[in-house]
Amino acid sequence: MVFLTKSIKLSLVQCEILRGQEETDRNITHLINSAVEENPDILMLPERWRMVPPKEHFYNAIEEERGHTYKLIQDLARKNNCYIISGGIWEMRNDSRYYITSYVFDNDGKELGRQDKLHLYSYEPQVFTPGDCLQIFNHKFSNTSFSVLICFDIAFFETPRMAVESGAELLFSPTLIKEEGMYNWNIYLQARVLENRVPIAACNPVGSIFGNLYKGKSKIISFKRGHTSPSVLNITEYEENIQGILTEQINLSYPNYLRKKRLNEKREKSTIQIKKN
Repeated sequence: MVFLTKSIKLSLVQCEILRGQEETDRNITHLINSAVEENPDILMLPERWRMVPPKEHFYNAIEEERGHTYKLIQDLARKNNCYIISGGIWEMRNDSRYYITSYVFDNDGKELGRQDKLHLYSYEPQVFTPGDCLQIFNHKFSNTSFSVLICFDIAFFETPRMAVESGAELLFSPTLIKEEGMYNWNIYLQARVLENRVPIAACNPVGSIFGNLYKGKSKIISFKRGHTSPSVLNITEYEENIQGILTEQINLSYPNYLRKKRLNEKREKSTIQIKKN
């Protein structure tokens, strides 16, 4: 079978969590400037790449809507002529509620939209409001539809399935996975790729927050050509405990074929009865 070649080049910025705002801004700017030398179509940051302050100053880390971090990433997208997914930004909206959100900017620095975190983890429900909308974005140059699932959103199989059934060909997952959660994270990612026959790019930081260690190991998971039954995963992974850039060109034509085949094999829930003995 001959597949038309549709591909997209991704760069994941696995950054170190630093303490000061200015130091963090300089580091992110340097890493993004370095990443764009490889001409990625889309670049992504982790969920949390700014330091979380002590509890008594916690709310100081929540920015105004489209505030400092938003403007920094928007400016970098425009200057570098590259689509950028901002990772998680903590912000307060006009409704005085707090959200964890990821903005998507195109190569002109135009905001294409934002994806609020849908499933809040651990202490987050005590502070933040969950999103209630799953966005489908488009990369105009490759005509690729994609969604952004922030960290814990990938743990629930319904969310990626909703995205792919709504046309997403690629899933991005900015994450904040501590050392103890790495094993489960790997299983979740591979399961979601296999369940939906969709590539996933997941970006994780390195460093520590409140004694929790974050070891990076960002990864891009797709499929090896020529393997349909069973499908064979292709996993590209960055090193642990060091910041850097993971860049890969991935084929989308083959996963699109696999996904169409797999979704056509799925039974509708309405055709299956539940019987309790």
